[in-house]
Amino acid sequence: GQCTALRHAVVPETVRVGDVEAMFDEMTHATSPVDALKNGAFDGVFESHGGTSPPPYSSSSSNKDDDVVLATYTKHSTKDAYFRIGPALPSPENDEMEEYWRKVVVDVTNTIPSSTDANKRNKLNMEVDKLSKWLNRHQPISLAVNAKRSQVFDLGRDLFENTSLVVTTIGSTDKEDAPPAMTCQARPQDAECFGEFPPRKSMGLYTKYPVIIPSSTPSYDTHYRKEYLESLTLEDLYSGTECPTFVKEWLSDITDGTTRGYCVELVRYLSDATKENPKRGFGTGRTALWGLQRPPMLEGCRTLLRCGADSSFDDLSPVFLPFYVTNARSQVELSVDESNSELLDRLVKHDLDNHVFKVVVEGEATLEQRLAKEGDNFYNIVRIQSKNEEGYPMPGQFVSLYLPMGHIKSTMKNDEEFVKYFGQSGKWLKMAS
Repeated sequence: GQCTALRHAVVPETVRVGDVEAMFDEMTHATSPVDALKNGAFDGVFESHGGTSPPPYSSSSSNKDDDVVLATYTKHSTKDAYFRIGPALPSPENDEMEEYWRKVVVDVTNTIPSSTDANKRNKLNMEVDKLSKWLNRHQPISLAVNAKRSQVFDLGRDLFENTSLVVTTIGSTDKEDAPPAMTCQARPQDAECFGEFPPRKSMGLYTKYPVIIPSSTPSYDTHYRKEYLESLTLEDLYSGTECPTFVKEWLSDITDGTTRGYCVELVRYLSDATKENPKRGFGTGRTALWGLQRPPMLEGCRTLLRCGADSSFDDLSPVFLPFYVTNARSQVELSVDESNSELLDRLVKHDLDNHVFKVVVEGEATLEQRLAKEGDNFYNIVRIQSKNEEGYPMPGQFVSLYLPMGHIKSTMKNDEEFVKYFGQSGKWLKMAS
């Protein structure tokens, strides 16, 4: 979903056109915000809202065949709602999903096996894998997962660990006190932290930093004083905690005092933020866990950091350290220009060829050929830049460029089973030892 709207639904393979149309039969329309407030119609739709043009569509009367696969949208017979249904995930030509802001427009993919016997299990796993990749490519805000209570935790954990959405909600279809999850659910006042993240590979096209809610607005345009960063030493790394030797050795090799101080600050931030991770929300109506996370844990999915011919060890360090000092270290790949012998020598010194993560030595042309073939395997592609002249930003904003955050919740209040199960997920960011 996108904030307040269901945009894409993945449903059992038995769902047909008539089922989808019936879903909208009880939809109510509102003439104005005042009208909606007077009638308590929180779910009312402004009929013929002019904010967005509707999609190209045909009338429902022309799509009466219940087994038809709808290539174009159908307009509901009496409601201002549009849908289409088929076995494939939406794949727009420009690879950008049209949101249709303030319009009820839903793509329905009817591909999930209707049973979980052994013959269907492999198909379900394949469909979850395909959906995970689709979610990482398009990066909607929220994901609602619904199934029988006995099945929904495993299904939800697979999707949670294989993606990086800021809102994941776990509901059920058979337990009264764990009602079905919806996509329009996030209460930051209850520590259901969320935000708006573009797809990682294209984040720089849309924003300087993703918006995290709640967060301090002035922090997005705040930078450290050079004098403060230069005053930090390795002794400031951990308070009462032994710093791993490999972290000290890396930091000691940073030449510039400002950059080294900022890297010390980054490590301190990560240590503090992950000391208790995940954290539990304090809402009374449902149960949430929130915190910093690793990138998607899909097999083969990783972040590529490209170091060009002139990239220095100092340039690389702030971006690399959030991976290197945490349990995300196996999910990063360094691509180093073959002519950058100085950086390669420094990396060898730190024994990076130890299969904790991958180092590829290649020229620009070879890299581009590889990305053309393997680009979908990279969650993010970052080209290492020289130090920004305006200074170093707050660690929270900086880390959000590379690592996911957000929350996952159960629709059931005081759901201790949910807390135990999802709290043990390897998706939560931890410090490496």
